[in-house]
Amino acid sequence: MFQSIKKIFSRGPDFNFSRFKLDGKLFLSQTVLSITGNPQDNLNYTTSQSGRYEILFNGEIYNFKELQKDLLGSRSNISKTDTETLVNLHEEKESDKVFESLKGMFAYVVFDSQKNKLTIARDIVGEKVLYQYEDESIFIVSSQIGPILEIVQDISIDKDTLRGYFFTRHLITRKNTAYKNLKTYLPGSLKTIDLNEFQVKVNKRYTFSDWFNPNTLKKNMEKPIGELLENINNVFSSNAKTIAPEIDYFSVISGGLDSSLVSKYVYENSDLKPKLICLQFPKKDSIASEIASFNSFFNSAIHIKMVTEDLFGDFIENSYKSICMPLPTHSFVSQAILAKEVNNQGSKVLLTGDGGDELFGGYEFYKTLGEYNNLPDSNPSIYSGVVDIGIKFNNWDTKKIREDSRSAWNNTVKLFEDFSPNEATIQSILMLDSTIQLESVGIRASDTMSMMSSVESRGFFLSQDIVSLALHTPAIYKINNRSSNKEGVTRPLIKSLFKKNFSPDLLKPKQGFSGFPNESMKKIISDFKITEDFLEITNLSDLNLENNIALEWKLLNTEYFLREFSSYIK
Repeated sequence: MFQSIKKIFSRGPDFNFSRFKLDGKLFLSQTVLSITGNPQDNLNYTTSQSGRYEILFNGEIYNFKELQKDLLGSRSNISKTDTETLVNLHEEKESDKVFESLKGMFAYVVFDSQKNKLTIARDIVGEKVLYQYEDESIFIVSSQIGPILEIVQDISIDKDTLRGYFFTRHLITRKNTAYKNLKTYLPGSLKTIDLNEFQVKVNKRYTFSDWFNPNTLKKNMEKPIGELLENINNVFSSNAKTIAPEIDYFSVISGGLDSSLVSKYVYENSDLKPKLICLQFPKKDSIASEIASFNSFFNSAIHIKMVTEDLFGDFIENSYKSICMPLPTHSFVSQAILAKEVNNQGSKVLLTGDGGDELFGGYEFYKTLGEYNNLPDSNPSIYSGVVDIGIKFNNWDTKKIREDSRSAWNNTVKLFEDFSPNEATIQSILMLDSTIQLESVGIRASDTMSMMSSVESRGFFLSQDIVSLALHTPAIYKINNRSSNKEGVTRPLIKSLFKKNFSPDLLKPKQGFSGFPNESMKKIISDFKITEDFLEITNLSDLNLENNIALEWKLLNTEYFLREFSSYIK
């Protein structure tokens, strides 16, 4: 077991613990990154006051002080941590009521020693990931895949997951992973397991639809943009106070819409001001290289980290070892570099702009969406839908993934059945991009890559209040596909908010998270032999990779993964 525990030591370097229960049949282990309170003041802070409940917890409960005061009353919180509050809440309320009271990002396992029962939960947005492996003899839940691979010796790579990767913009592992029998807990999952009979009960699956009210959207469609701007300003200001930690922290600022607004609102509304950090990629970006233009809006210097091709390459190996899959997107490496620099500067927390593009309509692809007079039969999004880029596999087709995608699409558009086809289509695209693409890609990068360097990443846009705000923002203020000006299509409301906070001339066309993925990987990989053979690609020689760097990256990414984890090819 020790080797498996070592795989997650970087997530929590402050201290760790391991315990066997039920005559060695149950093993609980955690490494701790201490952000709130003083755990050393109560070494039993992961056990409830009666001793009945024990918790393994990853994340932050932003409203734990209110819950402690309102629901626990006289119960003490010696450590003053959200963990101690959370485990004691299970003494007072049923697990579903505990879940529904929480505001924050979290994944936790609670052991009820009286009933020999486990409760397993993951937050609705999915900021904290949980993986599960199960076979005839063992059941494992882990925040990373590495410990599971260490314990389960006969696990094998799932060929179909890798094939499906070539039909989505990024690697989507919302349910399955790159390994057979190794699944991802869906965001919003709340399950209990009776360890006496090993019976699994799904208490409830919470989703974005629990936060959506069609009547609220209808009312907002009648409001002028000025009123919507005032509301978003108030919500952002309030969220900044909520999400900012009480210890030194960084906020990333790249010069783009999301990170600039996050940094500004947190800087202006939090008691403890953030330090600011920017990654710059020489000759690769034009926005971050001009970050000095933002200095006048902050009474703080912006820390610059220059990323060269060599530095990018230095982080590749450990990035794959941490995620244990193909990188869902190349920005995983940039996120790893960013977190390492934050750690080097002595901080434990990094605020990010993850989710802004999906929730408020920021991707360049959205500019290609015309006006919809009828509902599409399937999801038009290249991020959460199915896209054929021309690669072919022997004895395999896209029928299953297309059926799954169409089912998700049909279930989502039902939420907007009282709206026009255009409103329903745009809202459905963004909701699916926010629940499928965002969780598998942006959020997974922030969590996994930041924890490589013992840094907790917090997504400003991922709080319940802001997600709810986005769900109830009319489509025209997220993707205005009626605009004659291409730059006016994407995020009109967020761009208006940016102009109110910064000089309008600082508003630049979207660039994305730069890096040197293909350049760095081609120094390591010269052919795709393992990928071609294992996935049974039938037309590799016909593909024009020189003019398709996205497909080239997918092949480089998959080949590197299969080489590094070749022992699991069976």
